[in-house]
Amino acid sequence: MAEIPLDLFRRIADRANDPMRRTYMAGANANATPMDFGALTSDLQKHGAPGAQGLLGAFSKMQGLFGGTMPGFSMMGPGGVMSVGGIPGGPRPLAPPPGEQALAEAAKAIGRPLPEEILQLYAIGDGGFGPGEGLMPIAQLVDRYRDMTATPFGPLGQLWPENLLPLFDENPALSCIDMDSGQIVAWDPEEIENEDSDEDWQRSFNVEHPSLAALMAEWLGEPTFEEHSRDRMSAVVEEMKGRGPSPVTGYPMQLDPAGQAESEITFLSYSPSLRADFGLPETGWEDEIRRRHGLL
Repeated sequence: MAEIPLDLFRRIADRANDPMRRTYMAGANANATPMDFGALTSDLQKHGAPGAQGLLGAFSKMQGLFGGTMPGFSMMGPGGVMSVGGIPGGPRPLAPPPGEQALAEAAKAIGRPLPEEILQLYAIGDGGFGPGEGLMPIAQLVDRYRDMTATPFGPLGQLWPENLLPLFDENPALSCIDMDSGQIVAWDPEEIENEDSDEDWQRSFNVEHPSLAALMAEWLGEPTFEEHSRDRMSAVVEEMKGRGPSPVTGYPMQLDPAGQAESEITFLSYSPSLRADFGLPETGWEDEIRRRHGLL
């Protein structure tokens, strides 16, 4: 196993200490719009359609499962990311590194010394940065490993490999370090299509990186959710700039001429006044749209 090179370690630390980039969703969660479940429930009760009663029932069951208090989580809404359950808004501080006693207790619970490259990451902070949801806090890592090794874990009673220590939850996959070789092994439960197949269980484990350093180097080159969204939006804007205006509405073309024509016919079928504004005749306006697009 190899330690993380100093230059790479510094770059990891820099990104970990950036509250908007330390995980894929860090910036989106910091800017998430809080959802008021009480106000939403009240609004659904007053104005919701009959089908909304099912949604209200689901909310009630969720609150009951958690003792009346919704857990904190984020979700995609019509206007972007929304926070639910009282997650504090804004950037969050990086948790301070775990102390020597916590690390010693973790090694004792796991039954072997923690690999040096893992100790390097925990020297930056107690988790919350890196791929997926970020490095697990040391206490969570220990609990996860205990749960997976305490009893047979696989669908046919297979034992979890004791040399695999889960580090990053990438939902649904877990990125684990092989404490014997230093390789990063991804365990993906979605590979287990047949729970009666030991082959599927074995196939769910795959070496994805030769080392933790390689995984973290790859992570440094990956954009966050917000950066990815901005890049996609910029690409869409550039693509639209290259499209000519519709010969009917003057708006940028969204589709090929045939698809654009049919889309405009559907859109304008509800508004005679708008058809008049675009210089379309009262009768035969559908064919006029097609003609302008060069289809007739």
